[in-house]
Amino acid sequence: MKWVSLLHNKIPSSEVGAKIVEWYSCILSNSYKEATLLKNEVQQMIKSMQEDDKILAYYSLVEYRHNNILDKSSKTEPLEDQFKFVESELDHYLKYLYYFVSGQDEFNKQKYRTAVKMFRKAERLLENVKDETEEADFLGYMGYAYYRIDQYLFALSYLEQAETAFRRLGSVYNAVNNKQVAGAIYVELKQYEKGEQILQECLEESESSTMTGIILKAIGLSKFTQSKYESAVYYFQKALEIEEINNSYYGMKALTELSHAQFKLEKIEEARNTFKKAKASAQFYESFEFKARCKFIEGLYILDNQNMVDESINELIEEGLLFEVCELAEELIEIYEKKGDNENVIKYYKIAYSAKLKPEMIGDGQE
Repeated sequence: MKWVSLLHNKIPSSEVGAKIVEWYSCILSNSYKEATLLKNEVQQMIKSMQEDDKILAYYSLVEYRHNNILDKSSKTEPLEDQFKFVESELDHYLKYLYYFVSGQDEFNKQKYRTAVKMFRKAERLLENVKDETEEADFLGYMGYAYYRIDQYLFALSYLEQAETAFRRLGSVYNAVNNKQVAGAIYVELKQYEKGEQILQECLEESESSTMTGIILKAIGLSKFTQSKYESAVYYFQKALEIEEINNSYYGMKALTELSHAQFKLEKIEEARNTFKKAKASAQFYESFEFKARCKFIEGLYILDNQNMVDESINELIEEGLLFEVCELAEELIEIYEKKGDNENVIKYYKIAYSAKLKPEMIGDGQE
């Protein structure tokens, strides 16, 4: 885990981006003192930031605007009075970045509905983006964010636009990345044949070990959903054989799903060993969703604790992760049907039904 630990010590670029957003807000409101303090803070953060060219470009543009305002001010006035924001053509683009980077930050905090709200504001300013690669990148983010709130038709539309744009630009990696998310959506829509066909095509095109691992994991999830647990274990293990996956956030996901499949196959000792690694990894990466999933697995398969299982489902409901709620509730329905426990069957049917019908109020509860 040494490689992961070194990476973990770096400041996430999304955190730096959020601080730049705060800095630019102070520029917009003519708050010289606060803007100057934040400028200095950002400069220090940049030195320890995970590599991210987009955030570095955003930093450079905001720094330029900060300095440019002072350059145009009267030297006879106090600095606080000199700092007067007047909108320029550059600021239309900076406003786009303001919302886009805010959306990225919310997305990385797993607040997907609020992320979509920010991305939609950025989209209104997309005409100010003159770079085709940056526009394609936005389309991909928008698609993935809609996917995370189960808005599949919107997600597929944006992902397909992003894939087309990246292919036109000759960026195979990014094109495949968007295509594999589309494949995962078809799997979630239970169109398994189409979903797996797309994922297999992505596997053939993949030019990166990390991408190959992500696709293998996605195929494993498709097999798991179809109750093909032996096949699911095979694909999860193949993904984890890739070092870049094993020592990463994606490895945490694969470990969690692998342990779940092993429990399904009643390979208890193997499942317990895998689960220990998965739980530690979910804690390490501070993943809300996968900590809840681990709680579900532990309550159901290790401790036989229904309260723990219900807690995990309620946590996912509160965060609006409704597809995940349906998935876990349907598993419980199957288990309790086999036991002839009609009371619990009805209970989890109601939960699944409510999750499927509940409208997604974008931004609601995640401000």
